[in-house]
Amino acid sequence: SAELLKIAPCKFWGSNPNQVGNLCIVGHNYRNSKFFSKLSKLELGDIIEITDLAGITLKYSVYDKYNVLPEDVNCTSQLTEGKKEVTLITCTNDNKERTVIKATEVK
Repeated sequence: SAELLKIAPCKFWGSNPNQVGNLCIVGHNYRNSKFFSKLSKLELGDIIEITDLAGITLKYSVYDKYNVLPEDVNCTSQLTEGKKEVTLITCTNDNKERTVIKATEVK
């Protein structure tokens, strides 16, 4: 919800953390080093760590980074060919587009 997004990044769609599928997380870009304000600085090959409620941490490697229009939700597809993926989404600095970071589990 809009209220939850004011206090933390939130699950938008998809699988639960560290499960097969595409876990999609959205967060505000407050441009103040909080939440997803540094998301645009991630580069291909960077590592994202996700810890689930069982305390298990998996590493994901960034394999794609791009911008889309706000209504374009193709990045939330669950067609992962049986892989564990994470998609992080936030607004660009001008709020006109969304920055999308795609990462897949490192084995």
